Amino acid sequence: MGLRTIIKNWINKTKYINNLHAEQIEVTDIPLTFTRSKLVFPHFSNPKVSIIIPFYNQETYTWSCLNSINQHLPTVSFEILLINDRSSDSTDFSLIENIQIINNSENLGFLKSVNRGISIARGEYIYLLNNDTIVKEGFLDALYEVFTTFQNVGAVGSKLLNSDGSLQEAGCVFMKDCNISQVVRKEHYYPEVNYIYKVDYCSGCSLLFKKYSDNNELNLFDEQFAPAYFEETDLCFSFKYLQGKDIYYTPFSQVVHFNGVSYNAKNGYQNQSKKELFENNLEKFKRKWSKEIAGISAINTEQRILELYNNKSIVFFYYRLPEYDNNSGDLRFTEIIKAFKILGYHITLIVESNRIDNPYLSFFQKMGVSTYYEYRKRKGLRKFFSNIQHISPICWFYTADVFVCYYKIAQQLLQIPKLVFDMVDIHHLRLLRMLEHDPLNKNLKKWYIKALRNEKIAASRADIVIPISDEEGVYMEKFCSANKMIVISNVHYPKVKIEQTPSFRQRNNLLFIGSKHLPNLDSVQFLYEDIMPRIWATNPEVELHVVGDVNTLLNISDPKIKLLGHVPDITHYFLNSKLMVAPLRYGAGVKGKIGQAFEYYLPVVTSQIGAEGMKLVDGETVLLAETAEEFAEKILLLYTDEVLWKKIQSHSEKGLRPFSRETLFNKIKAVELQSKNHDVN
Repeated sequence: MGLRTIIKNWINKTKYINNLHAEQIEVTDIPLTFTRSKLVFPHFSNPKVSIIIPFYNQETYTWSCLNSINQHLPTVSFEILLINDRSSDSTDFSLIENIQIINNSENLGFLKSVNRGISIARGEYIYLLNNDTIVKEGFLDALYEVFTTFQNVGAVGSKLLNSDGSLQEAGCVFMKDCNISQVVRKEHYYPEVNYIYKVDYCSGCSLLFKKYSDNNELNLFDEQFAPAYFEETDLCFSFKYLQGKDIYYTPFSQVVHFNGVSYNAKNGYQNQSKKELFENNLEKFKRKWSKEIAGISAINTEQRILELYNNKSIVFFYYRLPEYDNNSGDLRFTEIIKAFKILGYHITLIVESNRIDNPYLSFFQKMGVSTYYEYRKRKGLRKFFSNIQHISPICWFYTADVFVCYYKIAQQLLQIPKLVFDMVDIHHLRLLRMLEHDPLNKNLKKWYIKALRNEKIAASRADIVIPISDEEGVYMEKFCSANKMIVISNVHYPKVKIEQTPSFRQRNNLLFIGSKHLPNLDSVQFLYEDIMPRIWATNPEVELHVVGDVNTLLNISDPKIKLLGHVPDITHYFLNSKLMVAPLRYGAGVKGKIGQAFEYYLPVVTSQIGAEGMKLVDGETVLLAETAEEFAEKILLLYTDEVLWKKIQSHSEKGLRPFSRETLFNKIKAVELQSKNHDVN
């Protein structure tokens, strides 16, 4: 890399970081005076969520809060319960339609007002919202989504922002000796606070939970903490330690909180100072939860978050953010991440060149994956690692190149990591096969030498090696012990029911899927130059549809070959093509396109290289060919023989059996067990 390129990259990165900082600052002000205007909320006869907003005076703030809800209406059905705790100032909400105003006959304080609202609420879920808040787009839907996508959820809290746009709170944790810490970083766009993660509790100024426990008991604040302080903390501890549920924070729900303005700061403390009340309730909390507090050993925020995951952690290293909907390799990797999530791991994903505007970023953050992206001008990755307090984490490297690039950093910055080399395929073997077709290609030879060197290093220095097939596992015994290898192949499962797929007679044309991978480019060229002309000599109506980003790299202009480029949803082609063709002449690993075809019960004609590692049987689960003549013959046979086509189609699920989610999950548990055994040894 030349000096000019280095300077250009530095300038671009500096601009990106400066813009990132500037775009995240949004000052929110409450007007000192306001004009009441009509607000109309939708009416739901059976609301899913009851929004409870207690208030004491501060009418301006309450109006602003309600107006922000009206501007950002949730998609989940809701009702609003506005609880007037006998305000001493005059208030008027008569212009607001479809909200329920509950007037306390006496001043109950925040805690008892909330309990009264919960008892009256009609929703399955309770959403507590302070009146001194301004909600942003998706504030409630993002909280509700955590309940629908995560297991065993007790409560979920929002990212709280100050009026100047800075971070106020990203959840709260307890540390050793009952030291309490709000999760706060200098900037709220930092990756450490921009994923869904477990906490001990979240502030009650924006908190979602179910109205009833699994035992059908009301989830209420403990009134020994009245009028306020530690009531939401106690409730979250009840969810975790009595009901066995987890508390989560989500950055996708954002709320501006004018801390200290709500009526709790103005009312209910006539006989006690705030400091005295806080200290008294802290002692009550300590007495009630002494056993649970004693079980906390973390001495900082990062350690406590990991402790909430039972100190089970894994750090994935990847060369780019996985595009789970674009290719089978990235889908496999995503399923591996999901399997570790099911096993209760705290998950970190390191992609050094990643940026916050990557369209796939939020997918992983919403899965609960702490995903790195550039956020500092200098030493961003090392600073990010300094906040990772993992002890003996699994470090999973995707490909040998990624392993060689990062394994020393992992060993330096993480405590006793277990190194996993995920081969994906044997890269040097694929390049060696390419050299057999093009022996004078100097670039191929150079790439082969580098791939062989890196795969030898990774295989020898990793604690666990992951081949993608049994065949590749046997091959890799040249470079490492069989005892440290665990085969994890692609992940496939039926996406439709066979009886719901179009019939043989309703289908037409051939399908090929492939990215700008050299074996795929060669396959399309092989089809164009040698196979399709032979097919057209017998059936000139057949078209070849090519899905994938190969169109810019091939000089093909035949109208019967459709280069479709990237197609976000290729279901239509799987269901309406008569068969898939995959005439691969070289390559390595398990070919995801074959498994994808089986997911939709689409018969396949491929080569031995294409079928490698999948335990397929010629004439039963697939048709195999090698030469152009054989491919043309087998394709025309399957294209016209309905009986054979139905036979091959009916065996699709048999071809998928080695690639099920259940098989993957069992393999991931084997990795977990082997990493623990390595820890012991």
